[in-house]
Amino acid sequence: MSILDLRSMPVHTLLQADVAIIGAGPAGLTIARELSRKADVLVLDSGGPSYEPGPQVLNAVENTGEPSGERRAPEGRGYNGSLSWLNDIPAFELRNRMLGGSTHTWVGKCAAFDEMDFALRPWLRLSGWPFERSELMPHLDRAAELLNLGPNVYDAGLHALLRTAPEKLNFDDRTLRYFFWQFSHERQKRGEPMRFANVARSLALSGTKFLTNANVTEIRAEQRGHHSLSVASPEGNMATVRTKMVVLCCGGVENARLLLASNSMSSAGLGNARGTVGRYLADHPRTTLMRFGKSSDIDAVARHFNFYGLKHEGAPHFYLRGLSLSPMIQAREGLTNCAAYPVQIHAADDPWAALKRLAKGGGKRAISDLMTVLGSPGMLTSGAYQRLVKLRGLPHRSAELRFDVMAEQQLDPESRVTLSEKLDRFGKPIARVNWKIGETEIESIARLAQTISAEFRRLGLPEPELADWIAAGDTSAAAFMDMAHPSCTTRMGSDPATSVVDGNSMVHGVEGLYVAGSSVFPTAGHANPTLMLVALSMRLADHLQERLAEERRPLPGSQPSRQVS
Repeated sequence: MSILDLRSMPVHTLLQADVAIIGAGPAGLTIARELSRKADVLVLDSGGPSYEPGPQVLNAVENTGEPSGERRAPEGRGYNGSLSWLNDIPAFELRNRMLGGSTHTWVGKCAAFDEMDFALRPWLRLSGWPFERSELMPHLDRAAELLNLGPNVYDAGLHALLRTAPEKLNFDDRTLRYFFWQFSHERQKRGEPMRFANVARSLALSGTKFLTNANVTEIRAEQRGHHSLSVASPEGNMATVRTKMVVLCCGGVENARLLLASNSMSSAGLGNARGTVGRYLADHPRTTLMRFGKSSDIDAVARHFNFYGLKHEGAPHFYLRGLSLSPMIQAREGLTNCAAYPVQIHAADDPWAALKRLAKGGGKRAISDLMTVLGSPGMLTSGAYQRLVKLRGLPHRSAELRFDVMAEQQLDPESRVTLSEKLDRFGKPIARVNWKIGETEIESIARLAQTISAEFRRLGLPEPELADWIAAGDTSAAAFMDMAHPSCTTRMGSDPATSVVDGNSMVHGVEGLYVAGSSVFPTAGHANPTLMLVALSMRLADHLQERLAEERRPLPGSQPSRQVS
């Protein structure tokens, strides 16, 4: 395998590559995969093939913004059960430094951005992408194949594709519309979210070179199309990488921090002549909108908002049904895009949860779980039929059903990543993060909750208990948590005054330096970012292939070189 460890390499090693990719998460590995047979690629990562606690210390940030104090949502990021520890990781520090990146702690949730996310929306400043959604669709489909997803359909059009479509509810489509999410899973291990570490292993076996425990401390744009990287291991071993092209794939916080910290040639940092690097930081503010606590209410709502499946290329794929604000109401009231999704909290005597624990070996609850399973034959039988025949989600005995929300943010230049005065172990500034949540997104979230509640009441569905601040109409009491989806800090656009990279993801004015990942999103939408960033990475890889082919193409009229003997 072509996995090198900087800690065990000779001092001051010099490495060369056509393309150096900094970061071995989904963006970096997608680009490496697309270029692997077409260019000499070197992938650098500050971690190694498996989890080690040491590199994770470098995730530390100085947080001077949201969420803070009483403004922090009590459920954190909304994770339950075995993943509840993810709620306790400080804001903007939930990252994984190892091959595969943050796919080690994701749940696989995916969706594509809406048509309107790409459009110029006069009521939202700096909205609009450099291209339409239709241009990205081929890349989205390739990304879905890599992520082992079903068809890229996330609106009511999905109903026609499902094995058994959910019952139609006559929501007023001028205010509400359906939105779906699906989940990326390993092909060989159903139920396990896709871990890009397996992509890294496959690439290493096929010859792609990896340099691990390699922290890039500075990027130097030395001359047109030629760059060098200063690299250090935690123990102080140093290396230099010389390359024609650099692709920065370290996430929404780290991409901006590394550009700002690469300031030996320009005090403002690389690509920051207009002071744009790190600005427009967006995440997905998350909070709970409403709850249902009575068993009868939970069952009545869960019938309509659950998992629904289809067969795609011989495999089952399940989609979670939720609700979002319609484009009409967003335009009319000047709101951002946001969507609500159901979260069921299983009761202690839920037979399916008990069966799952028993299948994993039982544990302390084995006897009570066995009694729960033996006492629920009807629920297990009907659930198996629902799952295997109708391709529906399992019916659970639940203590609570709630709707959580993730919202798009109105871009704010003062919501940003800058450099702290605190230094990391390499003597480089850590990131200072000042995440701001604006009134527009808070009002959008409240409007979505009120609209869902009103429509449930009109249709005779159980009426939810709204979050206290929404029920009271007190937006100042709203509390949120980041979803570890930092975006837009090196946003894509044509104007260097409001963007960092151009339509091909190259840093304005720095030939051969590219950025990939959610940091290049022009706007952040409400959807989980991985599918979108993988699609954009495939688009960038196609561009890099064209650039490399151009460099190798002989000039018109030139003669093939002859070797002198």
